[in-house]
Amino acid sequence: PYLKSAGIASDWPYGRGCWQSDDGQCIIWFGEEDQLRIMCMKKGTKLNEVFERLNKMLQVVESIEGIKFARSDKYGYVTSCPTNLGTGMRASVHIKIPNLTADGTDKKAKAVCKPLGLSVRGTGGEHTPIGADGTVDISPSARLFIKERDIIAALYTGIQNLMKEEQAAPPRGQ
Repeated sequence: PYLKSAGIASDWPYGRGCWQSDDGQCIIWFGEEDQLRIMCMKKGTKLNEVFERLNKMLQVVESIEGIKFARSDKYGYVTSCPTNLGTGMRASVHIKIPNLTADGTDKKAKAVCKPLGLSVRGTGGEHTPIGADGTVDISPSARLFIKERDIIAALYTGIQNLMKEEQAAPPRGQ
């Protein structure tokens, strides 16, 4: 209802598209709520590799003649989705923490992540349950007045802290 009331979805399904890299790790959606969404993902622990690939993709897109992004020197990138105002970057990590989620909730993970400005949610996005195996999605709560490097640093610290707590927690089923 939000998108429709804002007139964002009025031309659906026209003027939309999707591109995916051959390895399936990079996707570009265009004509959706943010106008353009560039995504990179990779299994593993090297956040910098994903960020560097995302940065290269963004440079290519920004270099296409005729493309100009709405950007404020004070607020960052302007999108039709107010929660993405600012850097426009939402970095997230799926991490398996079965011991911390053994009670079926993400309360313990949230206690670790909240002081770092990180949100915990289900792997399907907002308002979705945690995975049956204890997998959760960790991402920054804010995008306004935060630098991309700070997002990556918070995620890195959050992962370290979660893994420390996961190892200290009683094994699932005990």
